[in-house]
Amino acid sequence: MHRSLRGFTAVTLALAVLAANPGGAQAARGELPSVDIWVEDASDRFVGTGGLVLPASVATDTRREVAECTDCRWRLREPCAGVFAPGCIIILHACAGIDEQLLRAWLSHDGGATWQNRGLICISEGGPVTVAATGVAIQDNFERIMPRGRITFQPGRGVLPYLPVIFHSGQPQSVPPTTYQVAGQEVVLSPTPRWGWDFGDGTGLATHLAGSAYPDRTVAHSYARGGRFEVVVTTIWSATFTVAGLGPFPIQAPVTQTETTVVQVGQARGVLIP
Repeated sequence: MHRSLRGFTAVTLALAVLAANPGGAQAARGELPSVDIWVEDASDRFVGTGGLVLPASVATDTRREVAECTDCRWRLREPCAGVFAPGCIIILHACAGIDEQLLRAWLSHDGGATWQNRGLICISEGGPVTVAATGVAIQDNFERIMPRGRITFQPGRGVLPYLPVIFHSGQPQSVPPTTYQVAGQEVVLSPTPRWGWDFGDGTGLATHLAGSAYPDRTVAHSYARGGRFEVVVTTIWSATFTVAGLGPFPIQAPVTQTETTVVQVGQARGVLIP
């Protein structure tokens, strides 16, 4: 499945993170948020912390290191800034897009005490894409496309004590990966569900199965007495995503769904047969 999130640029991704996490405003007070992007001085074009998605022109090992380093600090600077200033001569480097700018990537593993040059890269005027902001951008769609359940059970009528009732959540066992385009990057979302059953009589079941159907009794329960029991199933969808071939990275907020139904259990009576 392929979907497109229109209107997202790297800058709107950063704003989306700030909207979802108001604590990001602490950057203005000198406290570094985990995924914010800002400008630090005249030579810096972008500075931030957390995983950064570098373009495919960069070596794969470097791209993976920078994307997976959640506590690293990075900065994208003018090519001749800092130690490269004296006698700096930039060999012509053609960026693919007319709206791209040539910058030098720097990475710090120690909070900015030391910096490592990661080479020249082309970045669009919209700014870089971060791993965390990408996760925020697809969160709403993740919540929207997860299929809701509708509990069914067998037998549907004539349920008796000590006889198994077989349950199904009404959901698929799995959902195929979904592909998005976010800020010009291909993002693949892969959900994984798990289910928790409350059978209404003080017992429950945790399982990675959506349910079962007769004669399979994998998701089944026997009641010890007659009565009216409210059955609740809670589905928790966790997910990972890749961005530009990097990852997988976890979606921070799982999707939780709850469905209920009522099972009426009759009274078993002995019958005298002559």
